[in-house]
Amino acid sequence: MIAPTLLVHAALLMQLATPYPFGVGETLQYEAKLGAFPVGTATASVSRLAQERGTPAIVLAMTGEGGIPGLRVRYDLTSWVATGSFNSLRFHRRLEQGARVEEQHYEIVPDSGRYRQEGVAQDWVAPREPLDELAFLYYLRTIPLQVGKTYSVSRYFQTGYNPVQVQVMGRESATLPDGKSVSCLSLAISSRGTTMGVCLTDDARRLPVRLDLPLPYGSVTLELSQFSPSASQKRPGG
Repeated sequence: MIAPTLLVHAALLMQLATPYPFGVGETLQYEAKLGAFPVGTATASVSRLAQERGTPAIVLAMTGEGGIPGLRVRYDLTSWVATGSFNSLRFHRRLEQGARVEEQHYEIVPDSGRYRQEGVAQDWVAPREPLDELAFLYYLRTIPLQVGKTYSVSRYFQTGYNPVQVQVMGRESATLPDGKSVSCLSLAISSRGTTMGVCLTDDARRLPVRLDLPLPYGSVTLELSQFSPSASQKRPGG
């Protein structure tokens, strides 16, 4: 029935009134480079609102494909995150590398501090307020960050990777797709000996304009090439 569906959607929108710097409809498109050479593309989006096990959730998605000759890769990440507490509730990861496909579906239950993987007959301990890797990137957009400080975050849902160290290295200048130059916060995010870089605009939007990803064949940089704001971001003061 249409009326109950509209009521549910309206309730979800009310839940999303939390002042996050992103909203449904925001889409970030990236060009991937290995040094100076283009090697692929990626897209991150706040795709929709949903109910996950009775909890209002926002659905985040990221896809990418590319690679070097002889090693082509495609990945798909989807994260269901509670709109109020910003905890991960469900996470899907799919990686295609040549003829090999790896796929994991996780159900994450913050209230009980557990998570389980579809098709595996056991569950594991999760931290309080758990986050998957895609939700973690959006979480960084919601928190205050101070240059020179290092933040120890023990929220990754697979506890063996905690704590994740987030170091705010400094500020730098970046150019947005519309040609405007903006100040950005440069972050180094480390876990279990691996470090990735993230550059967030130093403004209310906290746009991730660059991601530096360590991969088996070298460090790949995702540079923001197109930005489509959400409806709330288009409004004055949004």
